[in-house]
Amino acid sequence: MLRQTAPVLMLLVLACGGPGQTIPQDNATTPEIGVRDFMQAVTDSNIARMGRYWGTARGPAAETRQPPDYEQRLAVTQAFLRVSPFRILRADPVTGDPTRSTVEVEFTRNDLDGKQCTRVVQFVMVNAGKRGWIVTAIDLTQVGTPGRSCTSPAKAG
Repeated sequence: MLRQTAPVLMLLVLACGGPGQTIPQDNATTPEIGVRDFMQAVTDSNIARMGRYWGTARGPAAETRQPPDYEQRLAVTQAFLRVSPFRILRADPVTGDPTRSTVEVEFTRNDLDGKQCTRVVQFVMVNAGKRGWIVTAIDLTQVGTPGRSCTSPAKAG
């Protein structure tokens, strides 16, 4: 019996990665896929996964651990974006810099007055080499403040 189960056990160990192997990263091969993966992590309330798709050209914040408060920044980002359905409108390379691209994303949400508002927000993407395309900047003020009217003007300060 042991002779028959040994090959099966060996296959299970190999299929599960075995000791010393790492789980392969799912890298975004285009700026649009990077935005979709980031937004899926937002929808899932998965800050750790958001950190995999947000950072700088040096790599994702989850790997570089930079900036030191990246988890708090992602929590705020998640609060702004999580309840808004989105649609990717277009992606454009940054002129003169093949490692950067902008992706226009349309967000739709209902405000406190029951009105629906649509906002277009530009995500700045960077190609982090073998780590794929990641979000490097989002202007959250363009999305609108959660819990406020869509028509209320932005307050300075």
